[in-house]
Amino acid sequence: MAMFMPTSRVRTSYAALIMSCVCVPLVSGVIPEGAAAFENAKSVKVEKLLTLIRVAELESEYDALTQKYVSDYEQQIRKSIVSTYPDLKGEKKQQIETLLEVFLKDMRKSIGQVETLHDHLKQAYSSNFREDELDRLIAHYSSPLGEKDAGMKKSAAIEYNKMWTAQFMNQYKARVEKFFQVIALVVRGKGKQGA
Repeated sequence: MAMFMPTSRVRTSYAALIMSCVCVPLVSGVIPEGAAAFENAKSVKVEKLLTLIRVAELESEYDALTQKYVSDYEQQIRKSIVSTYPDLKGEKKQQIETLLEVFLKDMRKSIGQVETLHDHLKQAYSSNFREDELDRLIAHYSSPLGEKDAGMKKSAAIEYNKMWTAQFMNQYKARVEKFFQVIALVVRGKGKQGA
């Protein structure tokens, strides 16, 4: 009995057929309906998982803590300026206020450039877990043990945020020192209106 053995020309034709069916839709931006439905189902599961692990609550806590630390930091800088230059008045005081606002705006901008936790985790779960694994994670976080795990992770993440914020503020310390050098120049009448 003779078996059909594809020749190199037949193999090339098969490869061309596969390439046109798989690669052309991907390159042309046309995603097969099944793939789109699969990605949508997976996206729904990722969103459900993020809800179960309390990402929205965590982001809210992060934002509140970050705003508190930034506000506290701003107050410390303002108090330091007042105690260092208690007789500051008029145009020099206005120049210092302008410099401070530019500095604080830059600090807030630096903090705001970080991707949201939700978006970061959504991408991480989408690219690292198959749909069946997401199903198992959803089942876990829907259980009492999973709920306890999610609560513990939230507490640990809040602690981590506090440590991260302290580290960020320490890193900003050098910039604050430079800022105060500029203030000293402005007070002595040698500085420009830009830090």
